[in-house]
Amino acid sequence: MEKMRELRDAYLETWSKYLIETVNSESYAKASGAALNSYLNVAAPLKEPAEQALLRTLEQLHIPSSSDFAGLAGRITNIEMQLDNADAKLDRIEKLLTTIPLSAAAEPTQFRTRATSKAETQTKVPLRAGRAAKRASTAKSRLNGAGKGKK
Repeated sequence: MEKMRELRDAYLETWSKYLIETVNSESYAKASGAALNSYLNVAAPLKEPAEQALLRTLEQLHIPSSSDFAGLAGRITNIEMQLDNADAKLDRIEKLLTTIPLSAAAEPTQFRTRATSKAETQTKVPLRAGRAAKRASTAKSRLNGAGKGKK
């Protein structure tokens, strides 16, 4: 049995050396290049119909294609960029708010004039308080109007 193994190993070694020499030769490179070119020439017209058939099959099976994933990746990248921009803006706002002295931040600096009716005099109300008051008066007038209509 040992002689059979030695004979097998010698046989494989001989074939290995021969094939390595053949594959590394210039004539083998030219022959394999020509065979590959002829294959590509035959397969080229079939490539697009095969891709279209594959895309239709994927669509019918509700399986996303590589172009779907590429589009999704682009959307996610866009969302990430917008989040980064918003984060940077919030950081700038936070930095500005921390640099304003506390006493200056407590004093209302922006006022707007609001008149709810012609009879009322104009009063100065902070911007947010004015919006809240306007919403409250609108809601109150709607409730009063709804009550009058039912009586």
